[in-house]
Amino acid sequence: MPRYAITDIHGCSFTFHRLLERIGFSRTDELYLLGDYIDRGPDSQGVLQHIWKLQGEGYQVHCLRGNHEQMLIDAIGQGRSAWDYMPDHQERQQTLLWMSNLPYYLEIPGYVLVHAGLNFGLRDPLSDRQAMLWSRDWEADVDRDWLGDRVLVYGHTPRAVTEVLEEIRDMRNRQLVCLDAGCAMPYDGMGYLVALNLDSGEATYLRKE
Repeated sequence: MPRYAITDIHGCSFTFHRLLERIGFSRTDELYLLGDYIDRGPDSQGVLQHIWKLQGEGYQVHCLRGNHEQMLIDAIGQGRSAWDYMPDHQERQQTLLWMSNLPYYLEIPGYVLVHAGLNFGLRDPLSDRQAMLWSRDWEADVDRDWLGDRVLVYGHTPRAVTEVLEEIRDMRNRQLVCLDAGCAMPYDGMGYLVALNLDSGEATYLRKE
């Protein structure tokens, strides 16, 4: 019953679907999605619908809130245009309700999961929601005493897939790993979606099609 983590799908519905097929995701597995399901890519609605379908069919899919979900929540709440994706009118309320109930972090055996990062300048790094959604370049401040023997898994700041794979190989030593290989980004070395097996440390990745 392996546990998997994926982040920053960003509308890459087809790639997401194929990656789950590649890892053989089943109802006995657990899948942790670290936010940013929407925007940038071609099919934000398809990503959300696939997640909801899996959850409705009894798959163990646990979702975090990303900054792009928060941006959409804020846009709908304030009656203004979305940054990119706006749900169809008939799905808008369902989407808003689902996103508004997404947690900012999860703690599971061996890991802390978050979208962007943590503010280690605070006594309780899990109290800063803004940092969990938006922070970058915080890694030098990590408090390993606070982490204990856990690994912090996150996304939000895309990097080349070779860097992601290197971080995965060294994650037990660093106690940090960013899984965002910029699936919807056009830059060199990016354009990949990565699934990390949290139990074996194995990475599976696909290039966006």
